[in-house]
This record gives sequence, structure tokens and C-alpha cells, in this order.
Amino acid sequence: MNRELTRKGILFVLMGPTGSGKSTFCERLIAEFPEELSYSTSATSRPPRASEVAGKSYHFLSREEFIARREKGDFFEWEETHGNLYGTLQETLVTGIQTGKDLLFQIDIRGALNFKKHFPDNTVTIFIVPPSFKDLKERLQGRGTVCEAELQRRFVTAQDEYEALLRLHGQTSAVDYLVVNKKLDQTYEEVRAIVMAERARYHRIDKDSVEQFCEVRV
Repeated sequence: MNRELTRKGILFVLMGPTGSGKSTFCERLIAEFPEELSYSTSATSRPPRASEVAGKSYHFLSREEFIARREKGDFFEWEETHGNLYGTLQETLVTGIQTGKDLLFQIDIRGALNFKKHFPDNTVTIFIVPPSFKDLKERLQGRGTVCEAELQRRFVTAQDEYEALLRLHGQTSAVDYLVVNKKLDQTYEEVRAIVMAERARYHRIDKDSVEQFCEVRV
């Protein structure tokens, strides 16, 4: 008989400024665990970029359609960033948790706190930071796709996120992990270890599946 532990799905939320490495870590996790992890596809009102695929990168909606679905209550959370609307669909979360599918999210710290509030037992928050502002600036400038005005807006956003992070210090129900991305491969191993450990947390495992391992014969 094939014995396996079963549990509810986990919402892994990666936060941090643009350039911290969130996207890279999500891609590597999904590549390594394609059966266990999936990238939660958010909806957005902004137009797709050249390399993005509709339904995979984002659900691309017109601003009017996004607002209409928001009014219907289809979104668990939504926000407006740099003039564009972003949101997480309710059905994505419920389906993932109920089927034991772990989901990856890249959202800001406000959205992460909302996840923690509504799904405290199923949400794991990881805040990723570059080692310095100099590194952050070099990473953003190195992309060569961001104009100076947009660069400044992202710096302001990063400052806001850092301030929010500091305000939350000491609150055990907010940010679970803080990871400094100094070396990409080493940092990935840290994030990977967090994912593996959280999957084995006893309180998330279904009792019925635990019982099959607790048999004792004398």
C-alpha cells in the first residue's frame, strides 16, 4: 500500500523590491517541483510585455473588465501600482488550499498581510532584500528597460516596503522569513529550505494520513 501524508495547500508569498530576485526564485522552484508547486497567475490591467504569455504570466484584462470583476467580488485582493491594477482571484486561493496544491505569489507587503489575516494557517511570507541600495540600483539599471522616471518610482516603492517591514518587526503573524539575496544560488537554497520545512509542519498535515504511520504491532 502506498502511504502518503496529505495536507491543505500552502500559499507561499514572496515579497521585496523589484530587483530582489523574487521572479527568479519562483521560476527555479517551479522548475524543480513542477508537480507540487504552481505560480499563482494574477490579473492585471496593464498590457502584456513582449515576453509575457496570457494566462501564464498574468490574466490580462482591460481596465474596465478588471473593475467590473472587482465590483462582483471576484478578487481576494487588488491594488493599483504605477497606474496599473493588479489582483488575485478568489477561486485561485480556495482551489489551491482545498486540493493541497502549493501556490507561489509575488505581491507587495500589504497584500501579504491580507493573506496572513484570512489564511493564517496556510500562508508563509518571505521578504527578500538585496544586500544594499547600490545592488538594488545596479540590478534595475542593468535591465536596460526602465526609464529614469520609472526607476525613481520603483525606488520610492522600495522605500515604502522597507518602512512597512520595519514597522512589522516583532509581530509574529506578519513576516515569517527575511532573506538577504547576496549570492543567487546560495539564496535560492535558503528559500528552497524554507519551502521544504514548511511543507512538513505538523499542524498542516491531515490527521487521517498521520494515523497510517502510527501503527504498532507487538
